Amino acid sequence: MSSPKSPGKSPRSPQSPPGAVEAAETPAQQARDGFIQPDTDSDSAYSLSTDVTDTESLRSSILNYKWVHGRRFHAYGDGTYCHELFRVVLDGKLYEAPIGKNPQNVLDVGCGTGIWAIDMADLHPSAEVIGVDLSPIQPNFIPPNCRFEVDDINKEWTFPENKFDFIHIRYMTGTVPDWTELLKKAQRHLKPGGWIEHVELWGDARADDDTMSPESPLKTWVKIFEQVGEKIGNPFFWNPADEFEKAGLKNITEKKVKVPIGTWAKDKDLKQWGAWNRQFLLQGLEGFSIRSLTELLGWEYEKAQVFLVEMRKELLNPKLHSYVMVTTVYGQKPEA
Repeated sequence: MSSPKSPGKSPRSPQSPPGAVEAAETPAQQARDGFIQPDTDSDSAYSLSTDVTDTESLRSSILNYKWVHGRRFHAYGDGTYCHELFRVVLDGKLYEAPIGKNPQNVLDVGCGTGIWAIDMADLHPSAEVIGVDLSPIQPNFIPPNCRFEVDDINKEWTFPENKFDFIHIRYMTGTVPDWTELLKKAQRHLKPGGWIEHVELWGDARADDDTMSPESPLKTWVKIFEQVGEKIGNPFFWNPADEFEKAGLKNITEKKVKVPIGTWAKDKDLKQWGAWNRQFLLQGLEGFSIRSLTELLGWEYEKAQVFLVEMRKELLNPKLHSYVMVTTVYGQKPEA
C-alpha cells in the first residue's frame, strides 16, 4: 500500500518548453511548486478566535460522509464546499484531461450528490452526462442532458462498451478493493482515444516544517485508516498513476497540489482553501470515523469520542502548518 508522494513535477507530466514566458502563478501553482509560506499572524491566540468565527460563518451545507463497512453513505448537505475546493485546486476547471470542446458521452463514477455531473452537463449541453452512485441522493431538478443511476461500480457495468468519451472519478478513497481492475473495467467502456481522470483528496496530513509532532492525532488517523482499509479490503492510500499504468492507459499525466488545513497560509486564496478544507474535515469527522472505529476496530465508544476531540483540537490549532494532498491523474485509452 503506497501513499502519495511529495508534490512536484511528475515524470509523467509534460514540461514547459525552454524559453517559455512565465505567467504569474495561480494559488494552485504555488501549492504545487513547493513550500507554502505561513502567515505569522495566524499563530496568535487572537487569530485562533477570529479563525473559529470565520469557520462558523461558512455555510453549513458542507458534505458529511458516513462509512459503514467501507461503503460511503451521504449524511446531509449538498457538497458545495468539497466541490468548490476541488475546482479551485484545478484552477477553476471541472477537469484537467484534454477531452476536447464537444464530448458526447460522459460518466461520473461515484457521483455522490451529483454536483460535478450537473456542472458538467451545464458546461457541455450537447453531451449526455451520467452519474452513478450507491445512494439515490441527487437532486430532482437537473439539466435535461444529465441523469443519475443507482449502481455498485465494483460490480459489472451495464453500459455498452466503447461508449464514453470521458470517465470522471473523484474522492473514492476506501471504496474500491482493486483499482487496477476498476480502471480496466472503465477502459472497456471508454471509446478508443477517450480519457479517464481520477481526482483524490488524501487523508494523510503532513507539514513541511517542525509544527507537526510524530505523536499528532493526524498521524494516528493515518494508521487507523490503514487498519480500516485492511479490514474491509479497500485501501485508503495507493498510487493512482501506478494503477493507470497497470490498467494499460497511455499519455498519463499526474499533478499534485498541497491544500492547507486551516487558515495558516499567508496567501489569501490558500487561506480560503484551508478554511473550506478544515470545515469539510470537522463536520464530516464523526460521521466518517465513529462506526469504523467502533464496529471495525472494536474501540469503546468513549475512547473513539476522546480521540475525535483530540482530532478537532489539532485541526483547529493555528500553530500547526498541516496540509493534505490532492492528486489529479488522467490517462488515455489507446486508439487501437
